[in-house]
Amino acid sequence: MEPFAPKLILVPTDFSEPAAHALRYASSLAERFGAHLLVIHADLFVPVVDYTAMPAELFWNVQESMVENAREALQSHAEENIGAGVPFDLQVIVGGTLEAIAAQIRTSGANLVVMGTHGRTGVSRLLFGSVTESVMRTCTVPVIAVTHGAPESAHVEKVLCPVSFTETGREALRRAAALVDSRRAPLVLVQSMDDDPLRVQQWVPRELADRCEMRRRSAGDAGELVNLAATAGADLIALGVEPDRTVHETLTGTFAERIVQQSRCAVLTVNAHVVGVGTESASFATTSVR
Repeated sequence: MEPFAPKLILVPTDFSEPAAHALRYASSLAERFGAHLLVIHADLFVPVVDYTAMPAELFWNVQESMVENAREALQSHAEENIGAGVPFDLQVIVGGTLEAIAAQIRTSGANLVVMGTHGRTGVSRLLFGSVTESVMRTCTVPVIAVTHGAPESAHVEKVLCPVSFTETGREALRRAAALVDSRRAPLVLVQSMDDDPLRVQQWVPRELADRCEMRRRSAGDAGELVNLAATAGADLIALGVEPDRTVHETLTGTFAERIVQQSRCAVLTVNAHVVGVGTESASFATTSVR
C-alpha cells in the first residue's frame, strides 16, 4: 500500500463559520503537503417564492441569478480563508450536497474530504440531520471533520486512536499516522481494560507498532475518549465509522458522531467504502486468537 498523502482536498462549504473554520484548516493542511484544494458549494437554488406558479423562463432566470450570487460569494469566501500560495479551484453545483460530494470525488480524483460540523445534538440533529455525519458514513475517501474547538493549524504532532478491532479503525490509524509532522511521533492507542493484549498486538499495523503508546479506558464512553485526547495533547483523533445506525443512534449519534460533536481537535474517519470491504468483513480477523 502506498503511503497516504493529501493531493487534492475536497472542501464543501455552506459559507457558515464552521465551514470557514474547516476551510482554513484545509488550507493549512494543503500548504503542509503541497496539495490542491477543490472548494464546492452545492444547493438546489430553489426560489423562495411560489415557483410552481412562476413561468418557467422566470424561474430559470431567478435560479441563474442565485447561482451567480453564490459564485461571487464562494470566490470571496475562498479568498478570505485560503492562505496565499495555496492553489484552489471553485465550483458551484446545482444539486444536493451529498450527491455533489460523491460526484466530485469520482470525477476530480480528490483523496481527502475536509468539512466543518455544526455539532447538532438531540432533536435538532434528528430534524435537520448532519451532512458531515452522512459523508463520514458513505464517503469513498477519508474525511476529516474539523470541530469548532479544533485549532486552525493542521500541524499534527500526536494522534489518538481507540482500539476497535475493525479494518476501518486500523486504516484510520494508518491514514492519521501519515499526517503526523514527524514519522517517529507517538501514536496513542486507547484500549478497554478487558482487551486481550495479544489481540491488540495483532490489530496494530506492523509498520506502526514501535510508535504506539498504550492507554486504557474503562468503557466506550465518547466523553471519556475526548478527555483522554485532550489530556494526551492529541491534535487528531482517528476513528473507523460503521455504515449503519440503530434507531437510538439516529437520535443520539453513533460513537464516532458523538466524538465529532465533543472533540476539541480534528477527527479523521474511515468507513468500509474506503478500505474496500463489506460490512460483514469489516471486523479485523482474529481467528488465531482464543
